[in-house]
Amino acid sequence: MPSLKLALVQLAVGAQKAANLARARSKVLEAAKAGANIVVLPECFNSPYGTQYFGQYAEEIDSAKPSPSIQALSDMARDSKVYLVGGSIPELEKSTGDLFNTCTVWSPEGQMVAKHRKLHLFDIDFPGKIVFKESEVLKPGNTLTDFSTPWGKFGVAICYDMRFPEVAMIAARRGCVGMIYPGAFNQTTGPLHWELLLRARAVDNQIFTAACSP
Repeated sequence: MPSLKLALVQLAVGAQKAANLARARSKVLEAAKAGANIVVLPECFNSPYGTQYFGQYAEEIDSAKPSPSIQALSDMARDSKVYLVGGSIPELEKSTGDLFNTCTVWSPEGQMVAKHRKLHLFDIDFPGKIVFKESEVLKPGNTLTDFSTPWGKFGVAICYDMRFPEVAMIAARRGCVGMIYPGAFNQTTGPLHWELLLRARAVDNQIFTAACSP
């Protein structure tokens, strides 16, 4: 088995969804050309990150009837022949009208192999610094997620999920060799915790960790 090369794609995300998707495609193909086997996009890669944007940019996730972002992710994975951890997009569940922050994972054939809805919503009130409440708009997911590759199984979680050790602990006990976290940490609390939490999850569970932020 050849060694695994994993690429983390940092993207500047703008207001134009089509431009965000085109930029993501360009970087995924570039990573694959450089030898990457697994490519990771950041949280909310197709839209600006903010509760005021989630509803406007949300899409249904249905591989049988793909929306623009879902079609783009499938094409990226197939055309680059990589496993693609598709960051996250705001997901609309049409039957309920609920919104989720959702990561999809794609095989080198362009098939969706996993879907993770962010479990732990980021609500913070840091006096004089930052107020942000995902729970005003989003619903939390309720399942743990992993996917299989020729290099082993990987767990997937999103951003604030990283702060909860049980997610990685269960993944490790399910046989995962690593955790992958698309994220969009803020600049107030993020610098204190980003590397610290990744190192903690890795050491706690004797697994690899990787995270990708815009």
